[in-house]
Amino acid sequence: MEGLGERIRKERKTLGLTLEQLAKLVGTSKAQLQRIEREKKSPSVALLAELSNILRKSIDALIPAERKGFYKLDGMMQKLTKTPNFEMKTVAPFGLLSGDMVINHFKSNTGSLVKPHQDKGYECVYIFKGSCIFEYCGIQHKLKKGDVIYYDARKIHSVKMLSPLESIDIFIRA
Repeated sequence: MEGLGERIRKERKTLGLTLEQLAKLVGTSKAQLQRIEREKKSPSVALLAELSNILRKSIDALIPAERKGFYKLDGMMQKLTKTPNFEMKTVAPFGLLSGDMVINHFKSNTGSLVKPHQDKGYECVYIFKGSCIFEYCGIQHKLKKGDVIYYDARKIHSVKMLSPLESIDIFIRA
């Protein structure tokens, strides 16, 4: 990916970050980041997504023009968070589409509960399987397959699954 390392170096310097500082922020070694900037090594998709997030540039802005327009995120490279009651897979990490947007595929069991919480942004959820009670600012909303909700996630909200649920969740940082 000719030009990628140069773009990463330029954006790092624009933000006033040293190699060591950026490496720590994205969770890699200074040596690995140096090889990437010198174009001796290409970053993994996960590392590229982290770099684009920290550098506040979309992956599209970092990848050379001849590579724009098509991206494949291998299923094994997608981040998976799993508990006994739910799993969430990141299908579009921060930086892929926008530095402020992530898209997750969420699956849960009947009776599962996402405890009351707040997030720093807005969320859009499309339910394509199951049903739940979504509580937002103290008001309960019964949601089912085919429903879409959009809300300010900075306000307290929770979810109780009435049946096995699957959804696509789009989160946009405020």
